[in-house]
Amino acid sequence: MKSKNTPLVSIIVPIYNVEKYLPECIDSIINQTLENIEIILIDDGSPDNSGKIIDKYAKGDSRIRTVHRENKGYTASVNEGIELAKGKYIGIIESDDWIEPDMYEKLYNDASKYKTDITKGLFYFYNPTLPQNEQNKVYKNPSGIDLRYAPDGPFEPKNWPQIMGFHASIWSSIYEAKFIKKIKLHDTAGASYQDFPFMVDVLTRAQKISVVKKPFVHWRNEPKQGNSTSAKGKKLLYMPENTLEGLRILKASKKYDYFKEAFYAHALWTNIGFFYKISSNFKDEYYKKLKLIFKDLQNDKSFKYTFFRPEDKISIKTILKYDGWKTFYFSHILGGVRRRIRRIKNIFYIPKRISRLEEKISDLETKV
Repeated sequence: MKSKNTPLVSIIVPIYNVEKYLPECIDSIINQTLENIEIILIDDGSPDNSGKIIDKYAKGDSRIRTVHRENKGYTASVNEGIELAKGKYIGIIESDDWIEPDMYEKLYNDASKYKTDITKGLFYFYNPTLPQNEQNKVYKNPSGIDLRYAPDGPFEPKNWPQIMGFHASIWSSIYEAKFIKKIKLHDTAGASYQDFPFMVDVLTRAQKISVVKKPFVHWRNEPKQGNSTSAKGKKLLYMPENTLEGLRILKASKKYDYFKEAFYAHALWTNIGFFYKISSNFKDEYYKKLKLIFKDLQNDKSFKYTFFRPEDKISIKTILKYDGWKTFYFSHILGGVRRRIRRIKNIFYIPKRISRLEEKISDLETKV
């Protein structure tokens, strides 16, 4: 039995129906090199054996606190954990992920040194269905934003605004307790993707942040029933709803002009994949929300598309151009085909036939 001291870091694990992965997650936390931690395991009414698993762990480690309750969702679980936490700093770990043994020692030392509101680490993108050399890579987002290029030492987020465009990844950080207890997760319209408005809130409020440029979290992305990897139904509409909530928070913070380039880049790459994935009977509703998200860019002459790839800039302009999702969908696909043709043309230098095909695509686009 390990003694229970005043914790330096409280680690919150919201848990629901994840017995397959839960032991690996908890083992990676209790074996941290920073031993003076508090582990708050919240069973959100799991129908499987998750509750029994956490009770067994609690018997062997006095640093563990368990909570069992009726299902109220991820937001409520995290917020209850934040309320209960006694540590100087607070971390959040997803119950199907696992972490490196020195994560909280390294993050705590950095946060303590620089007196930050947030200290963030890097993370691995884990998917065992990919080829061996692709299974566990350090994450950088589709826009190419990479936390390894963040400033060294402490900085104010608005001075490196691309952090807003990187990834919510609220579980790769620790937060100063007094700072985060004033924020918590937002009780938004949807029961998923609440990390998006939370990310916006903490980055617009933080005065000082630092990045430890080492990957700590193994972010599990293997397809499994019930998560966003496999979802195709109405649940995915929570993403644009929470993006709109994030936009509202950004505007209210008076830091819109600092972060808007990175925010909209994040909003696009996060939402466009879900738009294509969602069932066709929900696409119209999703598309209307996309138009609401980006409507302010219609007349914003100062917007430079700083963190956008060329095709992403085209996507925004196409969303703003067309009223119906089918027209957008068709035009967007044709645009993708056109870009691939141009790449082939440049690689193999076969201009005549390719040029004729490009002309046919242009004819189709004008008829949309």
